[in-house]
This record gives sequence, C-alpha cells and structure tokens, in this order.
Amino acid sequence: MNTGKDIRTATFALAVAAVIATTSVLAEPGGHARDPSMFASQRIERMIRTLDLTSEQQNEIRTILEEQRARELQQRQDVQARIDAVLTPEQRARIEERRDSRMERHLDGLAERLDLSEDQVARVRSMMESDDADSEMTRDEIREQIKTVLTEDQLQRFESRGPGSKRGGAGEPCESGKMRGGPAF
Repeated sequence: MNTGKDIRTATFALAVAAVIATTSVLAEPGGHARDPSMFASQRIERMIRTLDLTSEQQNEIRTILEEQRARELQQRQDVQARIDAVLTPEQRARIEERRDSRMERHLDGLAERLDLSEDQVARVRSMMESDDADSEMTRDEIREQIKTVLTEDQLQRFESRGPGSKRGGAGEPCESGKMRGGPAF
C-alpha cells in the first residue's frame, strides 16, 4: 500500500477536476453553466426590452456573442486537450467510463419518467452518443432532437421538466438549493 502515491494521485485528480469545472463554468457567458446559445438569446431579448435596440444593434450584439461563444468553445477544447495530454490512457479511460455512466443514468431516468419504449431508448442513446462526438451541439439542439422521438404525452412530460423546473438543470439550483452539473469525475 503506497499511501503517498495514492494521496498524490487523488490530489492530481482533484486539481484536474477543478480546472475542468472552472473552465466549463467560466467558459459560459456570464459564468453560468447554461446553454450558451440560450444565454445569448435571453441576453439579447433583455437588452431589446430595456435598451430599445435597433435591428442593426441586435445583429451586431448577436455577432459579438456568437464570436465570444466560439472563442470560449475553442478555449475549452484547448484546455481539455492539454489535460488529456497529461493524463495516462488509463485515467482518460476512467473519465470516459464516468461520462458513459452519467449518460446511462440520465437516459435511465428519462426512460423511466417518460415511459420510453426500447426503440425510443435506443434512438435517444444514439442522439446522446452523437452529442459526445459533437461537443459543439447545444443542450437545446439535443432536446429538440429528443422531442422528435416522443409521443404527444411524453412530449408534455418532457417539457414539464425542462429548464426552470423545480429540479433544475446543470448549473441551476435544485430543490435543495445545491447546484447540479459539473465535471465527469
């Protein structure tokens, strides 16, 4: 038993987790772990109401926010690549296992809450896996894809637990007031 090595490994893992958590939170506009495209739309709508923006101003601000989102996404990818370069293949595999486990838990909860058929579960799993491959896909885009496989009743239940529900989404407070979301480990 090498407790010194175990402590160093645990400390390193915590440091990596802190970097990823900080990067993912700070990379979002306003420092919130929200869907960036939703944030930009909400911000523009708020500015339109309070500042009486012209169409030209709206377009310019939208462009500024989209450019910022692209820079933040690139920065997040760069940080992740640098971290991946430091980790061993075994450590990267553990991160992937945890990510897969989290996705399965989310999918199981969705299947139970919406009473999804096996076919629907398979289709949603495929969508979620393609999201892992396409890290630029927003939560709203994933939600829209999922909606395409739901019945009307399932769609109503799905919508009732969207952003703003009591449970909250990633980065939003849940009933206990604690924040949800965070890194895969």
